[in-house]
Amino acid sequence: MKNNDQAKADQKRQQDKERQRAKRARDAEKKSELGIHEYRVPLSQTESETLAELCAYRGGAEPYEANEYIATLIRRDKERMEAEKQHLGQCDFCGEPLPMGCKNGLGLPRLKGVAECWYTREEKKLRL
Repeated sequence: MKNNDQAKADQKRQQDKERQRAKRARDAEKKSELGIHEYRVPLSQTESETLAELCAYRGGAEPYEANEYIATLIRRDKERMEAEKQHLGQCDFCGEPLPMGCKNGLGLPRLKGVAECWYTREEKKLRL
């Protein structure tokens, strides 16, 4: 009797594992179709506690989920970046459009260090 019960329990566990695998595959396919990407981010204890506090504080009546809070931060920073880009215009020294112009397409500011160059004076303001 015990062997029969054990075999049934093993079979049930195997079926559960197969169902879980199939569900993960369906979920992954759905996320892929929607263009959703997942990122794993290691956080220190302090950062984790801060994230929980921010989710509760910014969430209003119900706290944000961590992924919802982070996605909102990304969208808001994108809005902030677009607004900054509109106000940057072009470098007064070299006449190139900012913020990429002075980099001359090479990724390195060609005139950084020259007092009149935008990168020497202003580039740090774009950093987080």
